[in-house]
Amino acid sequence: MTFVAGIDLTPWFRENVTDTLVFSTAATSAKPVHVLNGFLSQCLEGPRAPKLASALIARNSSSWVTAEKPLRQILARAPIPFKVPSSSEDLDSVRHLLRALLAGDKAVFASMQSYQVAHPAFITNDPTGGAMGLLCASLLLNHASGADELLALVERLCETQPNPYWVLQSALAGPVDPNSFSISEVRPVPWATNDVTKKFANNLGGLLRRAVQLGSVAADSLDALRVLANAIEFACVLSYAQVPNLLVGGSLTPLLAVVSPDADTVLDSSARGSLPLMHSAMDNWIASKLQRTVRERLENAVEDKGAAEAFLLQTVPFSAGAKEKRLERSRLLVEKTPEALEYLIPKVDLTHGPQDLSGPVALVLLDLLKTTMAQSYSQWFDHHARHCGFLAPRRGNTSKRFCIEANLVTTLVLAVLDEQESEVSYDDFLKRLEARFGIAVGPTTLTRSMAPRASESELELNRDALADLLTRLGLARAYSDNTTEVLNPLKIWNVR
Repeated sequence: MTFVAGIDLTPWFRENVTDTLVFSTAATSAKPVHVLNGFLSQCLEGPRAPKLASALIARNSSSWVTAEKPLRQILARAPIPFKVPSSSEDLDSVRHLLRALLAGDKAVFASMQSYQVAHPAFITNDPTGGAMGLLCASLLLNHASGADELLALVERLCETQPNPYWVLQSALAGPVDPNSFSISEVRPVPWATNDVTKKFANNLGGLLRRAVQLGSVAADSLDALRVLANAIEFACVLSYAQVPNLLVGGSLTPLLAVVSPDADTVLDSSARGSLPLMHSAMDNWIASKLQRTVRERLENAVEDKGAAEAFLLQTVPFSAGAKEKRLERSRLLVEKTPEALEYLIPKVDLTHGPQDLSGPVALVLLDLLKTTMAQSYSQWFDHHARHCGFLAPRRGNTSKRFCIEANLVTTLVLAVLDEQESEVSYDDFLKRLEARFGIAVGPTTLTRSMAPRASESELELNRDALADLLTRLGLARAYSDNTTEVLNPLKIWNVR
């Protein structure tokens, strides 16, 4: 029997999965404020880390990181005179108010800041949404020529803006020259390796370019920045949802999204069916990469059952974020891997030679990986898909289904309409949404083939519900002849 050392699943998963899709399963706390910060940090080089803001509002457990006396000394040296109450009690109240305004997620610490970016000097190196920011920066700069739009956004945000975030951040940062910012060098998108994935990267990059451009032309820059944050998170969610199947099968995974909150229809059941289809594509992609690794490691011993069992017993389970009890449970699971392999090995056929065991070994490793992860990749997807309004319900694991919530609608329109278009017909909007991203809403060949199959009337009602939502949000215009046009936010928000 040939002895081959097993693999350590923690670095293997990072190198083969998260470094390819550019996300981190540990970063489920990332909220839109984080992903926007991470994206701008990866795209731009320039002034960083506003020390005064951190001194004012950073907390460590239940106390302020910067005590009152050193804080007053720092305030005395502020770029712009910043007066605070003389009494300790009133100063404490002001600090709490500023904290609530600057960082609604409350995740501001001495060495890691995250603020609602309204002024370019408040872009920090907070790593919470860094991986997602890196992916979207790569999509924008390498596939959508978005450098000019980024610099235009910076220039706009250096101008006076009519919102309290910008006013306060400007006072804390002092005057900032937009020319002090430059475009960073960003690495290529690691999954854009063939024609179909490059086309998908171009589509996601186009969405991000238009979302960045919206920030420089919209009357309310803060609203536009929140749309950009949503677009960044949505682009990462779509990357997870579609890239594995594009790499393995060369096609988009069909995703039926519902608009109605009703969770008890056949339409809803069909939408729920899209989720396991998507996760299955991810599992198949990871299993194919595991199988390739097994073949590389075992080489000529890939048909040796004893060598395969020894290889599994030498596997180091996924340990990132795991505590001692989980680690002990993981070690026990490793000891049972030969038993799992036995169930997957086909019955011996005496008329044929030895069988390639790389496939069964890869499936055992996939099951071990998913079982020993403290935070699974599917949970990462659920978390961020809910944030951007693409997964319902907002809480719990029952009746999970793809959806289109109000906060996602502007992002979808930017994903479909090109910069020069003022409007497109609603039918064209839906066709492009399906062709570019695999998202289906109404009756099409794709949705009619899903199981369970929703009725034509349900699919038509779903299509009409999205048209109604677009109209109510001011992003569509309905005519008396029952036709609807979808309007481009870059045109109708441009009222400066």
